Amino acid sequence: MRKQFYLFEILTFIFTISLLSWNTPKVDFSENSHENTVLKVTAQTKTKSLIYHKVKDFGVWKKTFDNFFAKREKSGELSYEVGVLEDDPNTVYVFNTWKSQDHYKQFKEDEELKQKMDEAGIMGPPTFLLLNKLEGTKMVDKKITGIIYHEVEDYDKWKRVFDDFERTRKDFKEVSYEVGTINGDSKMIYVMNQWNTLQDYKTFVNDAKLKEAMNHAGVIGQPVFLVFNPKEKG
Repeated sequence: MRKQFYLFEILTFIFTISLLSWNTPKVDFSENSHENTVLKVTAQTKTKSLIYHKVKDFGVWKKTFDNFFAKREKSGELSYEVGVLEDDPNTVYVFNTWKSQDHYKQFKEDEELKQKMDEAGIMGPPTFLLLNKLEGTKMVDKKITGIIYHEVEDYDKWKRVFDDFERTRKDFKEVSYEVGTINGDSKMIYVMNQWNTLQDYKTFVNDAKLKEAMNHAGVIGQPVFLVFNPKEKG
């Protein structure tokens, strides 16, 4: 009798496990299951800026930039990338991330910064861009990175055309992208793209399809195209 009771308990347990397994959905954890998944990041957690300007001598400028590290860090700088433009080695750029927009704005207006820029041999007024990321895919290291920025008639109108242009961008071998506004102005738009080669980038920006899409999207004036040649990150 006791053996029959134990046998009944064992059968009941097996039946319960079978029901649980039958009702539990299968999850595919293999790498192939995520092969075609594109992660779109829609939140920016750090303040990001881009500054670029011409210099007399990159070496002289870089020495002044390095000596200004303590001031930059004290002012709220979290990271930096410096380099020159791919088609203009006399134009230096600096990407920074900051603790907050207030930290960036205070640093930008600091009189000591203006003094150091003069000492570094900057030629002409610098361009300051506060980049507010709205959407994008993950940026990849060691890729050709370029930025296009311009004014638009209406952001929503422009964004619809940009989204419709995604397949064409992929056909031109775009690796990743980032979209956002500049200096808090919803009509000033930037697009940062990454490519495997400089030739892929040039083919894309010189193609008539891009110009046609920009016209259709309501781009105002002449867009600015920059391609970055990084020298150092920190």
